Amino acid sequence: TFTDSGGESHGAVVEMLRACAAQLLLATLAFLLLYVITGPEGSPGGSHFALLVLYLAALWVGKLTAPFKKLPPLLPMLLVGFLLRNVPELGTMIGKQVDPEWSSALRLSALTLILTRAGLAMDLNALLRLRFVVLRLAMLPCLCEATAAALLATWLLDFPPLWAAMLGFVVAAISPAVVVPSLLALQDQGFGVEAGIPTMVVAAAPLDDVLSIAGFGICLGISFAESSWLNYARAPLELLLGLGTGMIGAALLAVLTPSSNEEEGAKDLRLLLLLSAALCTAFGLREVGFSGAAALAVLVLGAGCARGWGPAAKPVSASIADLWTRLAQPLLFSLVGASVVVTDLETETLAGGLLIIFIAGLVRFCAVMLALSGRGMKQQEKFFTAIAWTPKATVQAALGGLALDEAREDNEELLGRRLLAVAVLCILVTAPPGATLIALMGPRLLQKVDKPEVEDTGLDKPEMDVVPAETLPGFLQRPAELEFQNTTWSPRIGCGKIGRRAGELLVKHVLDNDLRTSVLAF
Repeated sequence: TFTDSGGESHGAVVEMLRACAAQLLLATLAFLLLYVITGPEGSPGGSHFALLVLYLAALWVGKLTAPFKKLPPLLPMLLVGFLLRNVPELGTMIGKQVDPEWSSALRLSALTLILTRAGLAMDLNALLRLRFVVLRLAMLPCLCEATAAALLATWLLDFPPLWAAMLGFVVAAISPAVVVPSLLALQDQGFGVEAGIPTMVVAAAPLDDVLSIAGFGICLGISFAESSWLNYARAPLELLLGLGTGMIGAALLAVLTPSSNEEEGAKDLRLLLLLSAALCTAFGLREVGFSGAAALAVLVLGAGCARGWGPAAKPVSASIADLWTRLAQPLLFSLVGASVVVTDLETETLAGGLLIIFIAGLVRFCAVMLALSGRGMKQQEKFFTAIAWTPKATVQAALGGLALDEAREDNEELLGRRLLAVAVLCILVTAPPGATLIALMGPRLLQKVDKPEVEDTGLDKPEMDVVPAETLPGFLQRPAELEFQNTTWSPRIGCGKIGRRAGELLVKHVLDNDLRTSVLAF
């Protein structure tokens, strides 16, 4: 027994060393290839070299901290970018060398990916089932918090009204990347199932983000509009242009790649067309001065494609989720962290930002309690939902630097840096405590429903979705993490085993932002 144990331990160490050596070799080859292609820009001190260092550092730190389930991966990525910008020697060689135009383009691309995912994840059937409860939960807390933050920003930070409104919408958006996995972990244990809290929150989360992003975009467009006469019609024009562009694009893609097309390569074609259309829409509308319409158009494009493609949209959504995890997320959060310069921060901005976040958060808390009134929920369930509706992260990172990118005058640049600082502060103050409070308070405040294990009885299976493995995100498809024959179920984010029937696995999981029970078919 001792010999076998030692052999297994030795083999695990060897495998780990091999994996590390392969990662180092891959990174070395990436830097060599970058230098061969770009020359001086790909060497230490060059802008392309700095981008690659930020991406790889954020990616590796995210992998190292993955075992800490309660720590959102975006936080260490954000910290890496911040350190590579503000540590003296590293900041000079890496953080300061990032080209602002490249940084702006990459952050807008990441935002486009987020908006496309949000559009694809909008489940209209779930919204119809939950009706006004979801709408109240999505709209009332968001608008109340945005209004409170905007009013406080005009007083504490001396922001003009439109800039204050932009800051309000940035602060108001919640983070499904933090909220959904945390709630699903409680759902797997049976907490909150009877009250339908996980389903309600997951359905409302995309709408909350849509409202924040659209509001921010419209205010941004009005703030930097050059034609004075256009400002009066700016809001309805942005709305109509965004809705019209997204609907036309979705209709075109649905006609060119209908759901009935099941040929080999159809999924890849849909993915390429959707991403290309979304990026062209975002950059094109921003170029002509309609940033607000750009955000709304991409959201509508994704939602329209999900509706038009039906089940065929699920593999596309899974591929975009995988692309976000592997590429866009490390780039976005490391670049946002690298945009914060400690020497430029003012004590007044930090103190005012903390006060804004705290008071506006209390307003959101009360608004959630009000939105859930009359639904027959217990007081402690409302209290928990209000706690779960507080973490901020992804949208703050995506929107925080957009106003700074558009700044043309010194005063606008100062306001843009203050807005970015408050956005980063909002992530740091709400995401870690929010995820921790959800995990700690859920078992104390929510009623638990014990669900029996599903046994292999040979009886007819209950009616459930049969989900092909390829429609799930990439991290659920790896054999090392999913061995259904051995009843092993240990993926990294928010899934749990319910039971097994001869050769199939019944799981509780998130698919297109909807909590559901499925039979995984392989």
